[in-house]
Amino acid sequence: MTGERLSIRLTFLVLCSLVLLTACGHVEEARSARQQQATEFNQRAQRAFQRGEYQVAASFYENALQLDVAVENVNGIAINMLNLAKVSQVLGNNALAQRYLDSLLEDKSLHYAPQHLAAAAVQRSLLRLQENDPAGAATWVDKAAVWCAADCTLIGVIDNARASIALQANDADKTLYWSERAASENKGVALLEYANSLRLTASARLLKNEPDAALRLLEEALAIDKSLGLPEKIRQDLLLSAQAHEKSGHAEQAAQFRDRAARIAATALK
Repeated sequence: MTGERLSIRLTFLVLCSLVLLTACGHVEEARSARQQQATEFNQRAQRAFQRGEYQVAASFYENALQLDVAVENVNGIAINMLNLAKVSQVLGNNALAQRYLDSLLEDKSLHYAPQHLAAAAVQRSLLRLQENDPAGAATWVDKAAVWCAADCTLIGVIDNARASIALQANDADKTLYWSERAASENKGVALLEYANSLRLTASARLLKNEPDAALRLLEEALAIDKSLGLPEKIRQDLLLSAQAHEKSGHAEQAAQFRDRAARIAATALK
């Protein structure tokens, strides 16, 4: 497995780890029937996404977005566009994902919360990285960092994105710096992002030819991903573990981990 293929796959993992936002976390003095219905659609979409029913999730998010647009619920509009961008990317429609993000980032009429703009910018960064545009990815992650100011909960996500950019350049030292920093920010706060940090750190260790250190990190990531029930992330943990065993000269163990990963892939669950 080449470093470039590894970095692109990890970019996807970081992007897909961006936590689905829920519309119920904002305090409002009063909620209209339309806003309550939009929240219900958002929550149903989140449950569908967790089951791997991505097209169903997209339909629910579209319904929620239409309701929020109708009553100009700015927070709801931002949340549902971010979620639609994520679902579109998982479905393989990066162009549509980018349109959702651009509609949020380039809106001159509505004023979105800085954290929502930061979330859109970091997703935009990772999409650029998937398109092999590291310069564009760096530009957008810098914008995300500017928006991620006081009380921002996305610092660990942004640092994981910076680690992914470094990994795509096969820069083990920079990858290690950003991923370990992200791990310290995400640990005990955001399990999905913490597991991503562990995978990125393990990838850096593999680039530095430190397979034993990588395996220890991957064992922890695998335990987290199993506890969260995330098949695709489990598969990636196993594939990276196979690479680590191969670097250690354990061909039989490497083959076993690849076989386990292949069984998960055969289920077609993401």
